[in-house]
Amino acid sequence: MHSWGDLLRAVVTGVIASRYFIPACFALFLLLRLALILLIPVTQESDAAQYFRLAQSIGAGAGYAEHGMPTAYWPVGYPGFLGGLFALFGAHALVGQLANLTLAAASFFLVLGLTRRIFQSETTARVAVLLLALYPNHIAYTPLLLTELFFTFLVLGGCWLAMFRSGWRPAIIAGLLFGVATLVKPQTLLLPAMLILLGLLPRSGRRDLRRRLRNGLLLYLALAAVLVPWSARNLLVLGSPIVVSTNGGVNLLIGNNPSADGGYLEDDALLAQRRFSLADQVAADQRAKALATQWIAGHPRRFLELMPLKALRLWGWDGEADWSYRIGFANYHEFANVFRGVRAANQVYYFGLLALFLASIAMLPGRLTRLTVPWIFFGYVFVLYTTLISLIVFGAPRFHFPLMPWIIMYASWVVSEWLLHRADAPSAVARPLSDSARRDARGAVQTPIAADHRGLDHA
Repeated sequence: MHSWGDLLRAVVTGVIASRYFIPACFALFLLLRLALILLIPVTQESDAAQYFRLAQSIGAGAGYAEHGMPTAYWPVGYPGFLGGLFALFGAHALVGQLANLTLAAASFFLVLGLTRRIFQSETTARVAVLLLALYPNHIAYTPLLLTELFFTFLVLGGCWLAMFRSGWRPAIIAGLLFGVATLVKPQTLLLPAMLILLGLLPRSGRRDLRRRLRNGLLLYLALAAVLVPWSARNLLVLGSPIVVSTNGGVNLLIGNNPSADGGYLEDDALLAQRRFSLADQVAADQRAKALATQWIAGHPRRFLELMPLKALRLWGWDGEADWSYRIGFANYHEFANVFRGVRAANQVYYFGLLALFLASIAMLPGRLTRLTVPWIFFGYVFVLYTTLISLIVFGAPRFHFPLMPWIIMYASWVVSEWLLHRADAPSAVARPLSDSARRDARGAVQTPIAADHRGLDHA
């Protein structure tokens, strides 16, 4: 006799195995996001409005400037990308929104490919794109001219090339992608180093070690080729070779001052002491950094006490895109109950993903031979790295947005392990990886891979 759990597995795996499943997920993915763009006209406010103005300046040929004055306060990566689009297609919010939709669509296929290769499981990959397609907060970001979708695409693309494409050309392209990502978020600078170090773990021989080190060097040379021109520009117009932006000091000060509560809080007299102005932004950044480090040195206990609060701000809540609709959608209050309901559902969805991600850590030790080592570890490293940065600076839900595709990958792995629980299940539930993918995966990982660990997924 079969239990209800077995019957449910059979039905779900049958649906997932359908040849139409991935096209259907992609169609759903696009329709949900396009509908939001077309049906909910949202005004770009706060950070999104600032990115729009800076992109307008670039698109009009006036350079990266505020009020006619050159700046590097806001990282240039996303406004530069938008500005290029505005120069080609006009400075309209819809241009950026459709670009967001395109970037999200590309990320859909990057998540599909990365999940297939890292977890050696077609079922896991298919569950991952379904969870991504339905994730409300990811959908909600599409109409907003914010950095998250652009940055997430750059990191996923750079990781795909660095992990699963050998040769000098992919290494250079990955370096360029990570270079642009660094111009969006400066902390990206160390992310490729983590990939390089993980890539050295298999230690499959001196020749392979040399190849990996060579590719790592090429990646960072390409990354530097993106950053050096921007740094030179800053030297010329600001008098200092700022690598990315002039807001690192104030971000540190926002999270470390007498009024700090773990999140973004500027209402403290200590912040006023940096005396910020566009004309003096380099020196103001240095003053902010000095004020923050002095406060930390003078209040080490409070600095440590703030860390759990920063972690809570980073990971405690999701659905922060709702705030942009609350201030940018004219009819928000008319549909306030709908928005609240969606946000509540999103929070449950988010907590479920986090719970499954944590469960994947417990599952990992006994299943390494079926997974792509060392890349299975990268998502955990990325999560830890981002958390450590927030513990030093401050926490905000937006900071975990680029991590969610990775968390979804691990959550999908846990789901697929449950779906494949029965050893006597039919072997054709999920389509196997192609022969070429199998060969590439073996070449990438140099570890034995179970060909069919439960009769359903084929490596």
